[in-house]
Amino acid sequence: MLPLPTQRLHPRDAARLAEEHFGRDLTLAWCEDLLSGEAVAGDTRYPDIVWIRGALGWPPYWSRVWGARALLHIGPPARPDLVLRATGDDAWRLREMALKVIAAHQLPDPDGVVDALTDDPVERVRRQAWRALGRPREMSDR
Repeated sequence: MLPLPTQRLHPRDAARLAEEHFGRDLTLAWCEDLLSGEAVAGDTRYPDIVWIRGALGWPPYWSRVWGARALLHIGPPARPDLVLRATGDDAWRLREMALKVIAAHQLPDPDGVVDALTDDPVERVRRQAWRALGRPREMSDR
């Protein structure tokens, strides 16, 4: 059994370490299942959530956030539709992280969901939407 990584690792380094130990296909599938809610922290089908800097006992939406954050660092995702769908989640942290994944991996947005989030009620989500659209920072202050 592999020793669990230290929680001091940067999320980027933790995600890449998980990919190194468990393989790209499994790690991508795990992160996408977390993102979609098909898997949660503690799911015995997948490695311990600590591998991507998650933890047990947090509110359920955090598993989705941790999955998206790992995709940010190991993507692009195999199922980009899951990331686009996550932009409509009730949890603003997931909307924000999904936008980061969209921007980092230049995922196509044929339905304009990113543009719609420039009017999100949460400022951090609005700012990330503007960044994903490639607009100047000043535009995010409106």
